Amino acid sequence: MLTWFARRFLDKFEREWDYDTTWQREMLDAGGYGAIAPISGIQKAMNYRRDIPLDVWCAAALAGARTGDCGPCLQLGVKMALREGVPQQTIAAVLSGDRAAMSESVRIAYDFTRSILARDGQDGPLREALEQRYGKCALISLAYVIALSRFYPDMKYVLGHGHTCSRVRVGDLDIVPEPV
Repeated sequence: MLTWFARRFLDKFEREWDYDTTWQREMLDAGGYGAIAPISGIQKAMNYRRDIPLDVWCAAALAGARTGDCGPCLQLGVKMALREGVPQQTIAAVLSGDRAAMSESVRIAYDFTRSILARDGQDGPLREALEQRYGKCALISLAYVIALSRFYPDMKYVLGHGHTCSRVRVGDLDIVPEPV
């Protein structure tokens, strides 16, 4: 019964977001609802957002997802950010790595995310700047979204459904994401 509901959910998700859920359907076929159920917990954790502006949070989410190098995942993130109201120009700047086109707060989140994922040791001052601006709950929000931003790309690649980022549509713009 739960598998049936999961399939209906995937049907709706696919229609709403124009996103191929084949990889999730294969999980259902192989392991039933139990194989896909943990994703709802991952999604809940990833969506945790407190005390941080949406554009700053989305910049971290998109910069993190970009490092997963899965075009459909990144495209889905772009569609979701646009629907939530993040400006097209902000998203385009984050995807292309155009730091000059980013607001200061978006640039700090972008640089922080890249530093965390690269483990380059430059994250300390950026963390301090973010915490000073937004507080500890904002850092917790960023911790979840950065840590989990590669979850979907990694899952898809493991299951043989990852597709390299080559071009992403942001509103009326075609963006070639910056190299990882």
